[in-house]
Amino acid sequence: HLEAGLRSYNRVMPEEHNRVLTDHAADLLLAPTDLAVRNLAGEGLAERTLLVGDVMTDILLRVRDAVADKPLQLPADAGDLRGVSEESGYLLATVHRAENTDDPKRLRGIVEALAALPLPVLLLAHPRLRAKADAAGIDLTAGSLRVARPLPYPEMVRAVLGSRGVVTDSGGLQKEVFLLRRPCTTLRTETEWPETLQGGWNTLCADPADLVGAVLRDGPTPVTGHPYGDGHAAEKVVAALAERA
Repeated sequence: HLEAGLRSYNRVMPEEHNRVLTDHAADLLLAPTDLAVRNLAGEGLAERTLLVGDVMTDILLRVRDAVADKPLQLPADAGDLRGVSEESGYLLATVHRAENTDDPKRLRGIVEALAALPLPVLLLAHPRLRAKADAAGIDLTAGSLRVARPLPYPEMVRAVLGSRGVVTDSGGLQKEVFLLRRPCTTLRTETEWPETLQGGWNTLCADPADLVGAVLRDGPTPVTGHPYGDGHAAEKVVAALAERA
């Protein structure tokens, strides 16, 4: 199991059930972080566990280096993108999880909080978000919001690099924003990647009423070390599999 040992400890999430079941069924557990190794040891799985680092970090670092000097590219069909530029500053947002989209009251609170932010908010709208907002009569273009379709991965990385910060409920994006050293505000009560909370680079915001304050919090402090590996996790994975072939 690649990316073994992650735990949010939120059993409402289907992903959490799948993680635990897969870890206990797998013969080899390839853990991305020291904390993941400790989680697996606590469940009696230490003998099957190997720390390799995070393969998503490998990809992100390569893509970051490839796009860092390229101009920001936004969807041509996005419509109103007033103010979305590196020069004027903007925030990037994604919202797609069931716990944030299925309750119309909660979804309305999140959208209204994003719309109230003092910078343009580039909302990369997942199809689930669009459908739920349409059904509830929620305007995704209100206030500061500038709605666009999701971006291909390289353009997404470039958009994060160009932003002043990110608001999301995605697990993977939290970690990528941390690695790109942009402030992240996560619309959840927990994270699979607690290392991102170091130095205030990521903060959890469970209540939409607190979102504006969370986004406008004091800037994060520098962090040291590489909790997700040095960009060579895939090589360690291949070596581990070759040893056992």
